[in-house]
Amino acid sequence: MDLLTLIRTMQSDGSVQTLARDPMAQFGPPARQYMGATLMPERLVLLNAYREQAIRYRTVIANSGTRYSPAQIKDDNSIVGSMLVELGNQDIGRQFTGEDYDAFLTLLSTRPTMDAVVSMIRWLDVTVLRAILDLNERMRWDCLIAASVVMSGDNGYTETVTYPNPSGHRFAATSVWSTDANDPYVDIISAVQLLADKGYTVNRIIGSRKVATILARNAKMQARVGGRISVSTGGSIISEPRPLVSLADLNGVLNADGLPPIEINDQLYRDYAGSHRFIPDTCLFFAGTTGQDQAVIDLNFAQNDTFPVVENVLGYYAVGRAVGQATSGRVIRLEAKDDKPPRINAEGWQTGLPVLLEPESVAVITTIS
Repeated sequence: MDLLTLIRTMQSDGSVQTLARDPMAQFGPPARQYMGATLMPERLVLLNAYREQAIRYRTVIANSGTRYSPAQIKDDNSIVGSMLVELGNQDIGRQFTGEDYDAFLTLLSTRPTMDAVVSMIRWLDVTVLRAILDLNERMRWDCLIAASVVMSGDNGYTETVTYPNPSGHRFAATSVWSTDANDPYVDIISAVQLLADKGYTVNRIIGSRKVATILARNAKMQARVGGRISVSTGGSIISEPRPLVSLADLNGVLNADGLPPIEINDQLYRDYAGSHRFIPDTCLFFAGTTGQDQAVIDLNFAQNDTFPVVENVLGYYAVGRAVGQATSGRVIRLEAKDDKPPRINAEGWQTGLPVLLEPESVAVITTIS
């Protein structure tokens, strides 16, 4: 099979589009999973602009009534807000160089066709699909950490989307955590209590290795873990503070207070300016239980398929109808060119935006040092 035929076959048999619309791809490969997707999984939406009416701030208690009286209807405006959602557009183009092209021709002529298909799918996955998924993940964390997403592109394009940002839910550390005289746990408990006051139980705490190390080196946190016991030459028992506690020790302290362990997220994405963090290494993120679950649905499912469910989501990443498409979802296109220089062009694009449904279920401690 020649290269042009292979590319056309992959397009026509759905191999490329299956990759583009694989619902599990949003969670990343096993070695580099996207935590943001477990908080705001993708959801296909029919419209690219709509008003989301389910922005939840609080609930109200039911009434008592007589046995045969009608149910007492509550005004929805007292418990929900709304947000005008206008999806943005994301895209990337990549190209096989002439050298890559020659190497692929050699593979196609010396190995089974399926090996060539697998190699091409792997290249599309790494260079096109993950590039879009990285951007989605960055936008999720910008939404959660800063309540603001900046969309930018070539030719000076920039647009900022702001999200509901309840007072006090994103606050600076009240002291320098790396100073032994200060107690970082005061800020942590403040964040936990803030969510508890709004009716949320903290079920996830996410931060960087740097923040965890700052906590581990703080004398007051070490004291909570407990010191080492030794016996002096005179036979008396002496308790000595630990010089450094482990992440497991820190999580033991949190667990004793009924809190979840700290999940470490040091993942990076890259652009032409260098490497950047999805989550700043100066903050600690708290998520509360929302009771909202979302099934991850595969559009190519069989009738008896079951779908994984993401629990306690904070919102979703809306994926709408990309330009030139009849239905919602991501798009990847592949094209072989045999003019000089021979090359393979690949493009991926989507229309999407993160939507935060429960703004009061999030707390963030910033400027940790």
